[in-house]
Amino acid sequence: MRMFRPTGPERLVAIAVEPVAGSADRISLRVQRFFKRGALTGTEAYGPFALDELEDRLADLSDDLASAGFTRAGVRAMLDRINSPSARRRALSALRLGWIGDRTAVDPLIDRATLEGTELSCVVEALGRLGDSTAVPLARVEAARKLLSRRRAGAEALRALGDAEGMAEVSQRAVDRLPQAMRDGWKAVDASAVDEDALTDLEAVFAHLDVKEQFLALDTLYEIGAPLAVAFVRRVLATHADLHRPHRWRYTKSILRRATLRDDGETFAVVTRRVELLSRKPSATMAVVKSGLDGQSRQTRVFSTPTQRHVRKAAWRYLERLARYRPARYTEVAAAVLAAYRPEDRELPKGNGDEWSRVYLYNRILRRFDGRLFFNPKTLRTSVVNPKAKAALLPTARTESFPLVWDAYPRPLLTLLAEAKVVEVQQFALRAVTARHPELPRLATARQLVGMLTAVFPDTVTLALSELDRRFNPLAPDWALLEVMMADERAVIREHAVALLTRCADAWTTDIERLVGFVGSPDALLRSTAASLVLAALPTADPWFRRELAERVLAILQAPETSEGINDGFARVARDGLAEELNAILGLDEILAMIDRGSTAAKVAGGALLGSRPEAVDLLGTDRILAMAMSDIAAVRQSAHALLGSALARLRSDPSVLFALTDCEWKDTRAFAFELLRGPVDVAALGLDGIVGLCDSNRTDVQEFGREMALKHFDALDSAALLQRLAEHPSPVIRRFAVDLAVAHLKEGFVALSGLEAFFRRALLDVMPDRREKVLVVDFLRERGLRDERQAEVASRVLGEFVRTRGKGDFERALDALVRLKLQYPQVDSVVGVSA
Repeated sequence: MRMFRPTGPERLVAIAVEPVAGSADRISLRVQRFFKRGALTGTEAYGPFALDELEDRLADLSDDLASAGFTRAGVRAMLDRINSPSARRRALSALRLGWIGDRTAVDPLIDRATLEGTELSCVVEALGRLGDSTAVPLARVEAARKLLSRRRAGAEALRALGDAEGMAEVSQRAVDRLPQAMRDGWKAVDASAVDEDALTDLEAVFAHLDVKEQFLALDTLYEIGAPLAVAFVRRVLATHADLHRPHRWRYTKSILRRATLRDDGETFAVVTRRVELLSRKPSATMAVVKSGLDGQSRQTRVFSTPTQRHVRKAAWRYLERLARYRPARYTEVAAAVLAAYRPEDRELPKGNGDEWSRVYLYNRILRRFDGRLFFNPKTLRTSVVNPKAKAALLPTARTESFPLVWDAYPRPLLTLLAEAKVVEVQQFALRAVTARHPELPRLATARQLVGMLTAVFPDTVTLALSELDRRFNPLAPDWALLEVMMADERAVIREHAVALLTRCADAWTTDIERLVGFVGSPDALLRSTAASLVLAALPTADPWFRRELAERVLAILQAPETSEGINDGFARVARDGLAEELNAILGLDEILAMIDRGSTAAKVAGGALLGSRPEAVDLLGTDRILAMAMSDIAAVRQSAHALLGSALARLRSDPSVLFALTDCEWKDTRAFAFELLRGPVDVAALGLDGIVGLCDSNRTDVQEFGREMALKHFDALDSAALLQRLAEHPSPVIRRFAVDLAVAHLKEGFVALSGLEAFFRRALLDVMPDRREKVLVVDFLRERGLRDERQAEVASRVLGEFVRTRGKGDFERALDALVRLKLQYPQVDSVVGVSA
């Protein structure tokens, strides 16, 4: 910044901002005094001080120099031109005075405004940039105008001047100007906070507005300037396909103008990116539209090629003025522009162009001094000077615009590392950080560090991990960083958070508030890991801590769940780590209330506690425990198992409860019943009907258990009745088992065999016979018949009926058996005879 005065021993003062070595957030001011150019008379240094103090320090220094007769460079020339006969020159001079920021221009500008020339809007905008409160009355009058350009200049000037009362009036008029549907929707939301549901509601209202009202509503909301309004405007502008069409483009330009007056880098970036992309193909439209300058309606070409180029060049002029007059803001806005680009914004190279040749601002900001490229100021395109050459840039080459400004204000490089989606932008930021600002990552916010962890450039991720390891102390964790990581929507970030949480478990497993926050996290992985870490720490915890934690966990479990599964971690801690403390606090009635009326997590904890109360068996009764054993909550079923296991005497006298459990839909309950029936409770007490009932089940594991019990108790049961019942079973598996059982375990003698004559006949004459069964029965009858005459009679009758059916597969086998029996016992009646 330079300041001049016409007389005196020192007539020129140059003020420069210099970074402090080794500290990215501290700077100093160097002031050089000259009699004339090249004639240095003295140098002074101020600082170092924090970067945030820069504007105040510069203002103080400027005021001191102004009191000594100095004015900013260019002020005198611009003040002379403010009264030029040319309206264009007056307007440009007023805007330049606003950028220069010398408040000696306030009174001349106010005097010029009283003449109400066509440059009035520019004068008011300049007064807003100068920030002098004497301009408030004028700005209030202009903010109430009907004409868009004047109303916009007044409203944005009031915002810049910090006039709360005037802005309240502006906001109210803006709300009244909204279309009725949008006005109603706006009043129904909280404008002070950016809420996803509120944004969705506003989008739904916006979609149903008339085409001519949609972007009028957008510009009006942006005029209001509430956080929700700004977020909504950015979202629509980033995604709406037709912002360059009639009745939309006018208000899009207005929003862009407002963004430059506010130095709103994000909104500026959204609009300029869309303009760059839409400029790639012809999209002009003829329409009758109203001018924002004079309010007249006329036939106009909307979004013509000259308009596109004018807007793109105006955007770069704005950035150049930021770099010259407000350098700290330049790097912020330029970083926002670069971060807005996406990989899909690339084009396939054509001719001597490359992927980014037609992205004007990208090239101006990032590649302005790349000697391999040529810029065409007429088409705003960048081309490769020698497409065949593969020359690479030197590592120390600086191609970006205003490199010294980037060096003086490097903080926005962190924004690029955290948010940029284009690899080339990431590479630019990373080179600058590693080569010139290695200490910068220490200043990264938690949110920026989280963004760097998912960057598109691997080296950025490495840098983020290195910084994360450096700043993370397990004994004194960065809780703010952990909270941001845990709240991130990306799974990979939450996984990093879980890993860090595990490393610092000792720091939070003794802090009830943090413990409750982590175990109750919405993220399933986080709450599961947190619960496991708490359970690992509880055995060595102090008794008072366990008691206090038990009371806190109990209060959470007894309250309704805010979302399904949110209290699962607390249920685990209660069940596996705090059962003793909770049993001391809760009575049996309270535990039952948790099971009957509590959430799923409460049922889990209550079931685990109930299982350790043997006295509950008498109170609950068999039917209640049976119902619990069939509950869809595993912990409740396990508590029922524990209670039944403590009441073996009752089960031995009446095992019907276990029989009912064998047909439960839950496998763990069936397995529990099987275990008891194999061991302490004798299944024989169920009798023949019970064992057959097990075999009759539709569940394969129950059928298998029934076969096991039938085999085990075959000798103790009525074998004939058992086999007859099994033979009638519809399942071929059970019928086959019956045959195997009879063949392998039938007692010796005629009585046993004759009792099963009907069984063997059924097996051979089955409508859908099994060949294996028939072979077994035929061979078994032959073997038993050969032992004595009476058994031969039984075998001959059964086999004789079978051979009369002339079955194809086993006829000869059965006939062979009959012949053998006849030869052994000729006197036995048979369908075969012995010839002489």
